[in-house]
Amino acid sequence: MGSGGVIAAAALAGAVAVGAGGVVPDDPDEMWRDAGLRVVDRVTRADGECVSHSFGQVRELLQAVPCVALDRMLLTVTDDRGGTAVVFVAWVEFDDRDKAREFKRVEDIHGTGDITPLSGSLLRIADVPFTAHNYDSDLVDGVTVVIAEAENVAGGFTSEYLDDIAGVAVGTPRP
Repeated sequence: MGSGGVIAAAALAGAVAVGAGGVVPDDPDEMWRDAGLRVVDRVTRADGECVSHSFGQVRELLQAVPCVALDRMLLTVTDDRGGTAVVFVAWVEFDDRDKAREFKRVEDIHGTGDITPLSGSLLRIADVPFTAHNYDSDLVDGVTVVIAEAENVAGGFTSEYLDDIAGVAVGTPRP
């Protein structure tokens, strides 16, 4: 299974279940610790619009169906073996459930574009190209779509493990 092993995968599954169930821990880093990971650094940005922070068909949709708020977060997590991943999370809020569902439908199709991740320079790391191969999303509160992507920085995280990390990230409380 790569860095983290079977125990961490079980912890990740538990953390995903907690996040999906709407139970938000008092300490947002608790879910990462439960997953065998530690948050090293994070940066967040709040934006009033989405179009300038998107590309591809996602951008085209957002031009026709504007969001009402966008929060973006970039964080690095590490395991006890020195493996490091960078994680991008975005909360895209709409004023209508149908708009949120349509955005999620387009966003979830690989290759249709995306919300632009924050620059790694904000965390004093090199920009990591996000491929959207290690991706998860969720529709929360009916009008907010949470998207998350994870990529290796150092270490041997497998693609499956990075998928699990993205699954935990969608449960991250909105800043």
